[in-house]
Amino acid sequence: MKLRVVAIILLLSLLLFFGFKKVSANKNKEQSTNIDQLNILRYIPENNKLLFISNLDSFDIVNNNEKDKNSTNQDDFVLIKNSILDYLGIDLGNNKLEDIYNNEIIISFFENNKKLKDDILIIFKIKPEKTIDDLLNLPNKIDQIDEIISINRENKINFLNYIYRTDDNYIIASSDKKLIKNSINSSNDFKEKKFQYEGELFGLKNQKNILLTKKFGESIFFDKEIFNNKNEDIVATTFHLKNKHLILKSYLLNDKKNIDILTYDHLTNQNDTHEDNPEISIFSDMKNFDKYLKTLINDFELNLFKEFNHNDNQNILILNSNKDWLITFENNNENRFDLSALKKLKDFNKYTLKQNEDIYSIYSKDILEEKDDSIKQLTYENIYSIESGGLQILSNHLIDGKKLEKISKKFFNLKSNKDKSTFLYSKVDIKNGNSNKIKFFSNLQDLNFLIRNTLKISNEESLEIIRQTIPEKNPILYKETILKIL
Repeated sequence: MKLRVVAIILLLSLLLFFGFKKVSANKNKEQSTNIDQLNILRYIPENNKLLFISNLDSFDIVNNNEKDKNSTNQDDFVLIKNSILDYLGIDLGNNKLEDIYNNEIIISFFENNKKLKDDILIIFKIKPEKTIDDLLNLPNKIDQIDEIISINRENKINFLNYIYRTDDNYIIASSDKKLIKNSINSSNDFKEKKFQYEGELFGLKNQKNILLTKKFGESIFFDKEIFNNKNEDIVATTFHLKNKHLILKSYLLNDKKNIDILTYDHLTNQNDTHEDNPEISIFSDMKNFDKYLKTLINDFELNLFKEFNHNDNQNILILNSNKDWLITFENNNENRFDLSALKKLKDFNKYTLKQNEDIYSIYSKDILEEKDDSIKQLTYENIYSIESGGLQILSNHLIDGKKLEKISKKFFNLKSNKDKSTFLYSKVDIKNGNSNKIKFFSNLQDLNFLIRNTLKISNEESLEIIRQTIPEKNPILYKETILKIL
């Protein structure tokens, strides 16, 4: 099974089940511990390739805090939870998970060169009165503390092979006995060294679910030349569930380079002035357009750009909703472009109308064609052009004045993110059905297959922003994905 699939399954199990119990009024008034102050951090060995930390103590998957009254749905959720626990090798018997788990958990993966799959280490806190017996439900009772115990289940798959309970009520379970020993040693040496990702957790301490890894996964902007195996950047992803939507926000962080989550505030807290909410919104400079974004535009748009005699540093904005597309770029003496020179518009008739300072043009074409011994009229799609306020806009539909103002404001707001020292800035925002068609979401197909009869996960929205300034060696990269859970 793929590492990403295992990780996603485990994360979903945490988000949906570990915190589903009702929280009392007194509990709500208590201030929970910040994630960077959790005692469980002392048990994390170094050199993990993926690390998930959570201190989630309450969660409700149903809108308006109402329980799902559909008994079938409840049974399906229980089936998913039990299947995941069985796969790991945990058997709760008659126990309930909410009566055992005590709101702290870590899941980490480690490279194993001798095996095809990675090793897993899971650490979580249990309530003082609970034991390993409550987790394994084996025929013979296990009461040992400070002893690594082998998990053996005849004729059953269990991904976890060893388990250990500390004297401060933490369970350490792993597929490799050596990882448990490393975890114990890490705890003993914790006072002499700081937590591996201590600097990267700055600004994330109020989060409840954080995934840390050195790989960004599949991305529009991913480049092996920029993000190679020796890269020291850390990708931190936070998880939130809101109105049956799972929201993932990923940040490229590096404590040594002073790149923390606050670095992203200016990029992610801007108001989008384009109220029409296009399905695809792309902003980029021309020199990186083909490299990053050509898979997201249609053939007509792509052919237009191939003909452009453009400046590499020219900024461009593309908006696409249904069959309507729109391309915007700056229009000045240096970058002025004559649309009539486009081969795509050759033999088109042009009509121009000026309104105040705005110049509107339409390119249209109707011809007669002989086919099957008959004459037919062939009408080509109209192309519209607007020169307004230093911008030139191409589209396949006529734009009114109010929409023109919104587009102009959106373009210059995005451009404001590029100061004199910024040589790379791109933003891609994908909404609605288009996100399900983008190839870099394909990993979720495996997960959908495993739980297809119980839980459906679909991509609703995706946002990616990349920005690099002088003298930065590597860019900062932000990714936001919204998944709908049904």
